[in-house]
Amino acid sequence: MKNIPLLLAIGLFLFGCQNEPTSTQYIPDDNPTPPSDLSVDADGIMETIKIVDTLTGNFHVGKKPIAALSSAISPNPIIKEDTEKPVPVPPAPKTPQEEKIVRVLVSNYWIVQGLVRIRDKEASRTNPGAWYKFHPDGSYDYGYMANKIGTGAWSIDGQKGTVNLDAPLVGDDREWTMQIAKSEDVMVWVGTLRYNTTSINLKLINLLFIPKNRREIGLDN
Repeated sequence: MKNIPLLLAIGLFLFGCQNEPTSTQYIPDDNPTPPSDLSVDADGIMETIKIVDTLTGNFHVGKKPIAALSSAISPNPIIKEDTEKPVPVPPAPKTPQEEKIVRVLVSNYWIVQGLVRIRDKEASRTNPGAWYKFHPDGSYDYGYMANKIGTGAWSIDGQKGTVNLDAPLVGDDREWTMQIAKSEDVMVWVGTLRYNTTSINLKLINLLFIPKNRREIGLDN
């Protein structure tokens, strides 16, 4: 019950900033009966899912990460270095919109205060306290509370309003559609089809420091 106001806030924020519909979406299933070739990968980081094209009604097989944000944020974390190392490229904004996105992202630390994932209450409990620190050279650090997970590379698409995160760990790559509050100290990120994370949205707040506990981001312990 304590999380209801936060979830409502995220929902209202998203309602006011809805994205255009896309032609393909992940269809979650309460009682999945997948074919025998659908399974969790041997590394425990990715899983195979059914994806339906809403234009044709045809299904195809795709992959999605098991962890909402990072395989390192889990009661049983999995750390697997990606063989393809992220290569940061300094952003070169070409429009006022892109200049705003870059300015907002590189400001202080962005802390996950709330996360909602369809049919995954554990993710909502586990992930608040994750953080991102974006640098002007195109690199970013990310972690959870006092622990840094790694350094990756980030880029933006100003027309789509997305940020792409090329992470150093397998399964941690993400793309998020961003909604920035007028105050520029709150953002909502929504997962995209690129990594089949459309079932995830999160609220981030801007802080000068990395939080040491949940109270420092306005949550009860």
